[in-house]
Amino acid sequence: MVCNQQERWLVFRESMFQNSPLYLSVKKTILQEQLINKGDRVVIAVSGGADSLSLLILLNRLRREPDLPFSLHVAHLDHGLRGKSAAGDAKFVRRMAKKLGLPCSVGIVQAEHYKRSRGLSLEDAARQLRYGFLEQLAARVGANCIVVGHNRDDQVETVLLNFLRGSGPDGLAGMNYSRKIGESGVALVRPLLNIKRREIEEFCWRYGFRPRLDETNKDPRFLRNRIRKEILPLLEKVVNPRLREGIFRLSQLFSLDRDCWEQITTDRLLAIQREGGPDSLTIDRQLFLGEHASLQGRIIRLVVKKLLGSIPREVGFHRIQATLDLINREKPRGAVHFPHGLIITRDYQKIKAFLPAVHREEKRSRQGCQTTFLPIPGEVGIAGYPHVILRASLSEACALVWPPDEERVAYLDFDKVFGLASAGEGLPPGGNNDMVLLVRRRQPGDRFYPLGAPGRKKLKDFFINHKISWRKRDFVPLVIAGEEIVWVVGRQISHLCRITEDTKKVIVLSLETA
Repeated sequence: MVCNQQERWLVFRESMFQNSPLYLSVKKTILQEQLINKGDRVVIAVSGGADSLSLLILLNRLRREPDLPFSLHVAHLDHGLRGKSAAGDAKFVRRMAKKLGLPCSVGIVQAEHYKRSRGLSLEDAARQLRYGFLEQLAARVGANCIVVGHNRDDQVETVLLNFLRGSGPDGLAGMNYSRKIGESGVALVRPLLNIKRREIEEFCWRYGFRPRLDETNKDPRFLRNRIRKEILPLLEKVVNPRLREGIFRLSQLFSLDRDCWEQITTDRLLAIQREGGPDSLTIDRQLFLGEHASLQGRIIRLVVKKLLGSIPREVGFHRIQATLDLINREKPRGAVHFPHGLIITRDYQKIKAFLPAVHREEKRSRQGCQTTFLPIPGEVGIAGYPHVILRASLSEACALVWPPDEERVAYLDFDKVFGLASAGEGLPPGGNNDMVLLVRRRQPGDRFYPLGAPGRKKLKDFFINHKISWRKRDFVPLVIAGEEIVWVVGRQISHLCRITEDTKKVIVLSLETA
């Protein structure tokens, strides 16, 4: 009966909006820009706000179009900034996904801690964690496309924000409809990029969808909010009432230039490159100097992107200019240091960019520092340990081999873990056959219930009691069910998930060499 009611609700709503201007515009954009293709598996980021909620509703209808069948997986991330309000957002997104009959994954991170540990702004920290979560989820579910709800107003704000920061032409191009992210090359697409925020809000109001309101959109700590609420309205009032249209048009023109220059830069780097690998790259200085001045800076930025996986915000004009000065000056040797350990050196006619060995593990750690999803059964790599995997399998209690090697193997009661995963605000299981655990490193406030202990204790105290060096504590993986640490990997399981005489099904976690 419930399913029939949900189906009738869905059919009724879709019959109202499937010929609406917004629906037709989004469909046209997706087809023209080839953002989503037939048979794609798509992860859609849904915060619960008007943009992402509208996009979810529209894509759920579009995926059943005869010429555009694709699958959808809903993703929601709690950044650890808004307490009960964020929990309400997660509940809202789960409920909406259930109404639409779609799978839903919810993750939790601590943006404030990540901000402090990485020396980032809160806005940058939240963005990095968000995209890391989406990339990992896409890898877990086999998706080749991540959809986000950035709209035309977001594009205008981004371009103005980049202008105020002194960005070059690429920054003034703003966001693309589609771009590849991460080492997996999954596509990040923005079907709403040419749609005004007002049109999206009107769509929600007209068809009875009630989005969540995120109070951080008014938080003055975020520069983007000040641009949206103060700077843009002031410029429209005293300079140009059609300013947003002009900025959007500017971004489109610069975007065409950027696409052209990116291809040229890639071709020229290949032409002057002499050696290359995942952690180092060498180019010929004389050939480099033969390139046009407008290309030289772009080539350096591309080198940074190849070795670090992205271009950190700290790599701005001054760092690139210092590198160009090093290459052009008469002194034959020198070095410029970049974020995350990257070094670019000149040794006479050789320019070498490389990550020293001590920073290669840091690179791998950054690539896997966010929450990783461990399906049961399944396996994941362990960040910082390139040849080690964490495998999860199921076993009957009577088939276990005792005692387990506590440094490499953990036995957990399946039903107890399932209960913790279902009760938490982390990633809930979709059913007995596809339960998912989380793997991450420690966060401030973590507590753990060690096997045989009288109760929970701070994870920090557990590490101290077991004489784990403070240098190693940030690299110890933790397996999480819901909000409970169920295994401090290689150290101790949780008392809450211990095997008892009543245990029937067991989760076997094991560290193995890849």
